[in-house]
Amino acid sequence: MTQEERYNTRDRSYSAWHRRNSTRRFTGIEDAQLLAMIDLDASLYVEYDDGTKEPLALIETAQDIGQPYKTATVTRNLAIKADLPCYVVLYKLADWDNPADTRFKDIVQFRVRELSPTCDYNWRIYTPDEWAKKLLAMRRFKAEVLDREYEYDTVPF
Repeated sequence: MTQEERYNTRDRSYSAWHRRNSTRRFTGIEDAQLLAMIDLDASLYVEYDDGTKEPLALIETAQDIGQPYKTATVTRNLAIKADLPCYVVLYKLADWDNPADTRFKDIVQFRVRELSPTCDYNWRIYTPDEWAKKLLAMRRFKAEVLDREYEYDTVPF
């Protein structure tokens, strides 16, 4: 069975919002440059460390149109196999353009559920500022874990 695009197009507002010239509004340019991600199909994003290219999380996104859920079973299963956190992120578009890329609308709110390693059944609401800072916190936490693993691996026996 072939699946069709529901709306015949993919909204790229989250991608535009996530770029450093946009997120610098919330974190400052130095931290915004740390927020690296790559989109796999314009709906699934891999947060990664820009220096080491280590994947940090898998994020399935969709525009928030009031839907009660967003299916992300394959993304969650992939995250479990990769031992990565997994999130579903629904974003609500603003009535105005993103000042960093006026081809796309800005984002006014995020609705987020963690799917892995724990499954959160309730949506958490974040402002753009809060979500940008959550992404930075995720990055810092994972960097500390990777640093500890590196130190352990380099200890001679």
